Amino acid sequence: MESSSPAASPLLPSSAVTLRPSSSTSAPSALLLLARRLPLLLLVYAVPGVITSSQTYFYAQAKDPTYPFARALMMHVPPWSYWALATPLILALGRRFRLERGVWPRALAVHGPALLGFIVPHLLLIVFLSRAAGEKWFVDNSLGFILPMMLGKYGLTDIIIYGGILSVGYALEYHRRYREGELAQSQLETRLAHAQLEALRAQLHPHFLFNTLNAISVLVRKQDTAGSIRMLTGVSELLRMALNTTGRQQVPLHEDLDFLERYLDIEQTRFQDRLQVVRAIDPATLGALVPSLILQPLVENAIKHGLATRSGAGCVELRASREGARLVLEVLDDGPGLAPGWDTHGGCIGVANVRERLHQLYGDRHAFTLENRAGGGVRARLELPFQSASPEVPVP
Repeated sequence: MESSSPAASPLLPSSAVTLRPSSSTSAPSALLLLARRLPLLLLVYAVPGVITSSQTYFYAQAKDPTYPFARALMMHVPPWSYWALATPLILALGRRFRLERGVWPRALAVHGPALLGFIVPHLLLIVFLSRAAGEKWFVDNSLGFILPMMLGKYGLTDIIIYGGILSVGYALEYHRRYREGELAQSQLETRLAHAQLEALRAQLHPHFLFNTLNAISVLVRKQDTAGSIRMLTGVSELLRMALNTTGRQQVPLHEDLDFLERYLDIEQTRFQDRLQVVRAIDPATLGALVPSLILQPLVENAIKHGLATRSGAGCVELRASREGARLVLEVLDDGPGLAPGWDTHGGCIGVANVRERLHQLYGDRHAFTLENRAGGGVRARLELPFQSASPEVPVP
């Protein structure tokens, strides 16, 4: 009779090859989980069983045209099904006694007898089925004579099967561990990036708050009670809006503009008629996602360097437009411009914060420039991927 037991199929389900012990999963529950996969295992092992049966059938047809295919199936499919039933037990042994460096001698001492324990029933099953099928050699000889012969014929094949099941199980487990490691690393990197973004975002609150409180103190010294009250009310509203965005790295542009308007109300109270604000906002951009509080430090920078350093009036212009798949935001002023080497000096917390946050959120998918304008003043320009805050609006 032809050999009927190649190595285990690599189509075993992943849950059937979880070899690593787990504190939350007991051995009985693991075996129960493996047993639930038996229908699929039986189907997998039936494939080589049918192939081997076909080989035996066509070989027998040359000698006996009346040889039935059902007889070949009875002799070969059940021995393959035996390994389907044995696979969960072998995997459980591999899970408990691992053939790894440092522990393999003790594990081998277990797997050796276990291997013999699986081979003997397999050989007995073959003998029983062959006798039931009327195979003359099996019927005419005693079990004591047949078993040693069968062991010599099928022993090496069964060893390969046993080792193949363990090898496939270990390979799938190592692959699963690798994927889990990748996932854990990705989650760690995400949490780290989120923590860095939160830290950067947290810098903004005290930054503009301290500047605003300083402006309020100036009004108090001037005994401008009405102006001081307006600024305090504005600061209160500003802080409330800032707290509402806590935990949200991106908000619709209209929310960031609302926050900016409250900030500009405070600054216009401070500078009165000296500060002029021009807005050119494309309505189609209001629903686009932007980093929260991204415009405020740029506007503050424009006011600080374009207006606060001179006695005359100044203008700050806000622009928002869409260019294909990009959202373009610009903050312009008509001040004296950037001094040479400005980016190497201290005190650029807002601009540095913007750069770092954009890098964390978009990587190389964004552009941020801060440069002098040809006609005087400074232009801050952001180009971001256009992402709609509304799920109904498709993102190009």
